[in-house]
Amino acid sequence: MAGVVASAVLAFSAPAMAQTEIERKAQCELSAIRDTRSPLAVQYIRSACNWLAVNGDSLLNESSRGYYVCLVRQLSGAQANEAAAAIISACRTTNPL
Repeated sequence: MAGVVASAVLAFSAPAMAQTEIERKAQCELSAIRDTRSPLAVQYIRSACNWLAVNGDSLLNESSRGYYVCLVRQLSGAQANEAAAAIISACRTTNPL
């Protein structure tokens, strides 16, 4: 599973060739949400995938990119909202916006 998430996240580090923002967002969500049971985690993953699809390739947003990548990678598979909240806090601490 980590390999699938990593490949989806890596897709945002290279220019998106012929992939629309909607397709990139959908691919990110498909790879990250699969085994996730926490509604909070799903909400944040969807938001992070959207941000990455829209802004992930922009150098202007480079400082924020790490936070959203952290959310997609670390929230994938979260089973409870309490765990998701702790992960969100840790991503925010390690990648201040």
